[in-house]
Amino acid sequence: MIKTGIYIFILSLTTLLIVAPPVFGQVDRSQVLGAYVYNFAKLSTSPKQKAFSTYTIVLVSEKQGIVQEFNNMAKNIKVGEKDIRLIHQPDGRNIDYKSVCLIFIGSDKISLYPKIFTESKSFEVLLVGENIEDKSKIVFNLYETNEGKMLFEMNKGNIYSRKIEINDEILLMGGAEVDLIDLYLQSQRKLDSAENQLEITEQRLKFLTADLNSVNKQVKDAEQTISRHRNEIQKQNELIELQQKQRDQLTSDIEGFRQQSDIQKQTLLRNEQELESFNDSLLNAQEKMLDYQNEIGENKLFLSEQQAEIDEQEEILSEKNVVIEKQRAVVIFFIIGTTITSILLLLLFKSYRDKKKKNQLLEQQKEEISDQNKELENNKRTILTINRELNDKNQELTASLKEIKEIQEQLVESKKMASLGVLSAGIAHEINNPINFVYAGINSLLRDFEDIQPIIDEVSNLDFNNDNLEEKIKRIQLLKKENYFDDAIEAIPEIINDIKLGADRTAEIVKGLRNFSRMDKGVLEHLDINESLDMSLLLLKNKYKNHVKIVKDYDKELPVLGCYPGKINQALLNILSNAIDAISESGRIWLKTFKQDNEIVISIKDSGAGISDELKEKIFDPFFTTKPVGKGTGLGLSITYGIINDHRGRIKVNSDKGEGTEFLIFLPVV
Repeated sequence: MIKTGIYIFILSLTTLLIVAPPVFGQVDRSQVLGAYVYNFAKLSTSPKQKAFSTYTIVLVSEKQGIVQEFNNMAKNIKVGEKDIRLIHQPDGRNIDYKSVCLIFIGSDKISLYPKIFTESKSFEVLLVGENIEDKSKIVFNLYETNEGKMLFEMNKGNIYSRKIEINDEILLMGGAEVDLIDLYLQSQRKLDSAENQLEITEQRLKFLTADLNSVNKQVKDAEQTISRHRNEIQKQNELIELQQKQRDQLTSDIEGFRQQSDIQKQTLLRNEQELESFNDSLLNAQEKMLDYQNEIGENKLFLSEQQAEIDEQEEILSEKNVVIEKQRAVVIFFIIGTTITSILLLLLFKSYRDKKKKNQLLEQQKEEISDQNKELENNKRTILTINRELNDKNQELTASLKEIKEIQEQLVESKKMASLGVLSAGIAHEINNPINFVYAGINSLLRDFEDIQPIIDEVSNLDFNNDNLEEKIKRIQLLKKENYFDDAIEAIPEIINDIKLGADRTAEIVKGLRNFSRMDKGVLEHLDINESLDMSLLLLKNKYKNHVKIVKDYDKELPVLGCYPGKINQALLNILSNAIDAISESGRIWLKTFKQDNEIVISIKDSGAGISDELKEKIFDPFFTTKPVGKGTGLGLSITYGIINDHRGRIKVNSDKGEGTEFLIFLPVV
């Protein structure tokens, strides 16, 4: 116990030396870090800490001095009544955020800070870093000044978002809060950079779209060419089939002609043989006639005798002449048949020559089809190349879309930070009033306590066994009159009530700010829409309180909405802020909620200048704004439209120029 007290004394002394002049700079730097971390742990609380019997600290550093200092701290002191459980994980991996209360990241492991910051957001973990440059991700940051002093800075927004409460005594250690205006300017610069990046990405997307259209056109032309070639090939195939049928028919006809020609040849051969036999008979007859003439010339004397024989021979000759005439007719018929056969052969030859020409044409067409097939193969290779290029373009488009989506998410967060920056002055003013109320009440309470302190001292020193009891009672009564004891006692409850009222008002404002800046956990949560509207009005009160009257018509029986509360709060705040901006001098805003079928309907109507029909079509476009340069980014309604759409809801605008504007939001009850 004595050892623990000594160690706490050393830590407290070290803390004092931090803000002391540089002459005390001989104190070990690791001890200063340890003292700061211990005081951060001691002066902060979270709901999670109450569930554990030990206070778990994770150390992400390999510096021997820091490791030794944290080991000494874990052995010798406690946070509250809880022992310190130290886990040394220099690589920052596999941290069980559910059981960890505090994480310290040394400057030698600063590259791990963004990852641990993101992973620990929703686990009520107090994060302490060293020399962190990004102020928006600071929870507690330790740094050295040029004079060698060790100081710290804190971002209360990040602290509250982790559901961690800190004691105001922590500011007595020489720390400072992160400047929200500077953060706003940084977020504005990031927003400008993101806008420029978005413009570049849009240009790249236009080029890629043009390239894709060109490639699609080439593919379409190639498909048309292929279709045309296919039709031509189909026609050629049909023509080839027809010609093949004709060829088969001609082959069959030629075969028939050949058979008929063979029959006619055989007939001609038989006729030739008969003709040769007839010629032989004719020659024999002629020889006999010559013999008969010689006999007539030599034997004229025997003419008369032989006249009868001659008549007989003439009759025989007459019969033979008839036969000869018949033979002549046969020869004529043979000649006619031969002529017809020749004509048929000529026709067959012509048909054969035509068929040969058609076969040559078919061969030529086959060669053309072969060339077209080669061209088709080349087209296929071209299409494959185009497909590969299309796949590459698709991958580039996918990467670009992913990059655009990340930029859009950054724009949403930047818009939220920008809104916080714009509201910071008004919120500070709203918080300042109840804080001043509390401060004045505390001063009054202190004065009243100083008045009754002498009486309390007298009563506490009163000895009931002493004989001078009556004198002391008289002295006490005299002191009560002199110090207005009764008035002070009567005033103290009222003062305490006033202090409580101011504290409740401050807590209400902080709750509204925390609800607006909360980080959604990726799961649907219940949200009271009426309460969300009131919180948004609370944050905007400094903006409208002097010239706008709010008229509320809430449905008290409205069911809770299953949604992402942070996003819905941002959407409502954007529309309310625009409604206030639309009222230049004085006017009213009507808020109405009701249930219609299976939807929650939110009506936000203002008496402002209204919106023309041509502008109504553009108000949800990104970067479109009717406000003067520097007064608006043109992202509020675009982000609001995306949030409502993400919740499967819809948003409707009713407006006429000069007659105000009404936004109707329809959200399904989940």
